[in-house]
Amino acid sequence: MKIRFFRYVVLTCLLTVFASKLPAQHTNSILDKRITINVHNVPLKEALRKISTETGIGFSYSDELVSLPQRVTINVVDKPLKVVIDQFLYGNNTMYRVVGNQVVFYAKKSPAPKYNLSGYVSNAKNSERLIGCVVYDNTSKAGAVTNAFGYFSISLSKGVHDISFQHLGSARTCLKVDLQKDTTVAMNLQEMSFQLGDVTITNSKSELNLSKAQMGLMSISSSDIKKVPVLLGEADVMRAIQVMPGIQAANERSTGISVRGGSIDQNLFLLDDAPIFQISHLMGFYSVFNNDAVKDIKVYKGDIPANYGGRLSSVVDVRLRDGNMQGYSGSAGVGFVASDLSIEGPIVKDRVSFIASGKASYMGFIYHLINRNMNLAFYDLNGKVNAILSNKDRLYISSYIGGDKFGGMNYQNTTLSLRWNHIYNPKLFSNVSLIYSNFKLTSTPGSDDDTDYLWKSGIGATTLKAEYNYFLNNSNTIDFGVSSTFDCFYPGRLEGSKDATDAISSRSSFSNRIVSEKRVLDHAVYISNQQKLTDKLSVRYGIRASLYQVLGGHWVYNLDNYQLKDSFYVAKNHTYANRFAVEPRVGLNYRLTNNSAIKASYSYTTQQSQLLVRSNGGGPLDIWFPSNNNIKPQTASQFSCGYVHYLFDRKLEACVEGYYKDMHNIIDYKDGASVLSKGTILGADKTSYNFEEQLRVGKGYSYGVETELKWSGQRINGFVSYAYARSKRKIDDINGGSTYLSPFDKPHTVNLFVDIPITKRLSISANYRYQSGQVTTVPIYMGTMFDKVFMEYSNRNEYRLPYYSRIDLSMTLKNKEKPGRRYRSEWNFSIINLTNHSNIQYIKFVQSKDDPSIITAKGINMLGLLPSVSYRIIF
Repeated sequence: MKIRFFRYVVLTCLLTVFASKLPAQHTNSILDKRITINVHNVPLKEALRKISTETGIGFSYSDELVSLPQRVTINVVDKPLKVVIDQFLYGNNTMYRVVGNQVVFYAKKSPAPKYNLSGYVSNAKNSERLIGCVVYDNTSKAGAVTNAFGYFSISLSKGVHDISFQHLGSARTCLKVDLQKDTTVAMNLQEMSFQLGDVTITNSKSELNLSKAQMGLMSISSSDIKKVPVLLGEADVMRAIQVMPGIQAANERSTGISVRGGSIDQNLFLLDDAPIFQISHLMGFYSVFNNDAVKDIKVYKGDIPANYGGRLSSVVDVRLRDGNMQGYSGSAGVGFVASDLSIEGPIVKDRVSFIASGKASYMGFIYHLINRNMNLAFYDLNGKVNAILSNKDRLYISSYIGGDKFGGMNYQNTTLSLRWNHIYNPKLFSNVSLIYSNFKLTSTPGSDDDTDYLWKSGIGATTLKAEYNYFLNNSNTIDFGVSSTFDCFYPGRLEGSKDATDAISSRSSFSNRIVSEKRVLDHAVYISNQQKLTDKLSVRYGIRASLYQVLGGHWVYNLDNYQLKDSFYVAKNHTYANRFAVEPRVGLNYRLTNNSAIKASYSYTTQQSQLLVRSNGGGPLDIWFPSNNNIKPQTASQFSCGYVHYLFDRKLEACVEGYYKDMHNIIDYKDGASVLSKGTILGADKTSYNFEEQLRVGKGYSYGVETELKWSGQRINGFVSYAYARSKRKIDDINGGSTYLSPFDKPHTVNLFVDIPITKRLSISANYRYQSGQVTTVPIYMGTMFDKVFMEYSNRNEYRLPYYSRIDLSMTLKNKEKPGRRYRSEWNFSIINLTNHSNIQYIKFVQSKDDPSIITAKGINMLGLLPSVSYRIIF
């Protein structure tokens, strides 16, 4: 009985399977049935009836639901029915399927209509546009991010949507939208109060980090900078950047940075899109960026988007505040070194605003009381006007002027940015800019104002560019643009009375090989796409193409094996040393889980402008010069991969990134070079010597791993990071052609930062840094010949100074809040190098006066224990 039942079940299953195959075969036989038909301009119904009569195949459709062509003309001989039907319905929104012995026509389902939700996101308090705000549709799970001007666009289906807006430092805001057409909104977000905590802040930033194919990007706000312990009462943008993983201070007294083993000239600094060629005050102790005027800072470490060009290692993009459109406000501060004042407000409420910010030091006055021969001062002036011309047009005009007086030197930065935003439609946003930037150095052999001559050097750039953001759909955001720049390099120029300049120019060091002013045209075009391929996989890919042309109007010198070979003259407005470069960039992001992702990227970058440095820390005496027929542009290929994971409701971020950077045409001084010897600049002697003979060109590479744990909570914030980083070079005629360590090779770096709000009024922060010592070259042998002492040096950078260690501490005390009080104030107390650790920056070798053959090595350190206090008022 059981066997019979089992056979019955098996037979039933086989018959069922066989029966299920029959309709498919029957379906194929109907559509494959070959027919012959010849009709001309007849109703479709008549043609179908004719086919049905001859073949026995039925056709079924509803006139109300299906729109069929009225009349058809067709002539086929022995063709399959499928071919005939496809010709009938060509270009028609009608589908068909076979049911039994019938062909059933039905209307193709139209996709739900899509509309664009777009607009600007601003701070409710002052109408400041918010950069990097996450816009998220909780209904469809689609998202977007505001661009550098606070604009976003997202494509959504028709109907009701629940939209959330999340931005660092702002309270999460939700908006119900019933989309029946393209809609523009103006969202104003309230600032986050202390009691609200940081949960929504963490979520918005983490979601962006987990979903975007962008590596090595760090965002910093003005409030973040204020938390870092300050040097002599001055909160500084560059000092805050230097504590981040993968970024090293060139030396203790310098605001210059080395990013992933690159040199200081490989970093592009932008202030409202204008390049800043010299970022330091007081020979490097402070940067030119006024923190009270800064809105947002983005630092790209190697994985540089295609819209940036001209540098190998990093981009530091600083955006200034727009100015308060709602009411007048300001701030002022007093510190040990300088005082500052910022005022902002509406020119026309809700339409036009301004911000003016200035900083000036009074160190010169103090030194003047002590030593009348000392001339020491610096200043910064920022100004910006922001005008809403219409719902689709906005105009920004921003400018910066800053300068220093140091002994017999005066140097100054000047920038002007004119930018016009225009919305062509909800999907297409444009920014057209006209930008001017200039750096100039003027020096005299002393402080005497009656000097007959001046020595001038510098660089200037004027750029016209157009950039576009095209929000194709929620899976593709396309950026493209074009730019053209006119650069003017003047490495050295004498100005003054004819007798003085003739006397100096007649010196042997001023031969006919004087460095001429160079004019350059630099053109670029780029396109990139941020694409979401699946829910887990996103990719960012792009390409940048540039053309670099040196203009004539001067003699050009050819070098052979770094020695002068011959020269030729290039007529004015003719070009030479034309360089064309193509730079691909690609990045991948794969989301493993809701809280983790892996990333990878590759970027190829080109740097045409070169920097002749006097010291590795950088300073105003450094000279910019263009690539030419003798010096090729630097290039770099960087490969990166990383992993990010969030824990504890995304309060803890753990990430690790590894990289390898291969660099070509890296420049360095030959062994024994003396292009910028002591007294060279101020004495206006030897400065314009053909320095290309003193340089050597070769390869470089760097590699490393960066790890970081970052905690963002309600009661404590901070991070701990460790970076292993190596940087090496191989250049002919240096170190015997063998590989040597670059000046920026510092294998081990540990940073620990913590910020603790004790109460509403009191908060403390501390920073600890440990770093491998600076590499150096030292004399290893000394001898005497013909009563002259000579020294033999070690291999290039063969020795390393002792490790660097420093603890900084800061405490901020705010005044009591009182109802009706129109201002608030705070005190900051900081201590730099709390343990007074002696960090040797370089070694000074001093000859004995009694016996010149004896040289004593003396370690020089910059910063000992430095306490400071500053006071700030906000009104």
